[in-house]
Amino acid sequence: MYKTWREEYRANQATKRQIELEQWEQEKRWREEDRSARQKAIAENSADLAVHNENVRAATGVSYLTLVCHEDTWTFMAIRAFGQWKPEWTQSTRPKTILDIPNAPGSFDAEKFGTDPNLPEGRIKKIASGAARNGMQQVVLSGHNLAQLLDSLHKGSKEEDIAVSARCSRLYNKLVGFVDLLDPDAEAGQTTGVTYRIDDSLDTTHIKR
Repeated sequence: MYKTWREEYRANQATKRQIELEQWEQEKRWREEDRSARQKAIAENSADLAVHNENVRAATGVSYLTLVCHEDTWTFMAIRAFGQWKPEWTQSTRPKTILDIPNAPGSFDAEKFGTDPNLPEGRIKKIASGAARNGMQQVVLSGHNLAQLLDSLHKGSKEEDIAVSARCSRLYNKLVGFVDLLDPDAEAGQTTGVTYRIDDSLDTTHIKR
């Protein structure tokens, strides 16, 4: 009887080890599949380096454009390009006194910029819709600012965090949509200060009224 019990125990243990091995192998396959899918997605998110170089080259020649987007969108891009940003900020230069400009970085904040945004007073305007504000804003960007944003978003599109990669890729392509409209052979200054929106909309046919 003891011998029979011992054999059954050994058989059960062997079965248990086999099940655990099969589970481990399955999880390993899933991890490898997830890793491959993630790498593929990141590769698809990131623009070819030569194409990116041409985009930055084209952006550098822009005098300025007025970018219209939500302050949360701008905050995400600005943090990546300049090292920090807060949604309520309306400029990046340091005020002369603490009472001068309420919606600007203080002296401590300004010291933490990785790259100086150089967005003085007047270049960021919060947009009101009727009596309320929905978070939309206008940001006057120079070609230098635009090139900084493109480069930081291109780097972000290669990050391992798939959500960050996707966000950076989408916003990068939005800015490239503006760059693609540029005509290097056109006479300079004809379309200076174009307003460009990041503001995807729904197809109104899908909205129930």
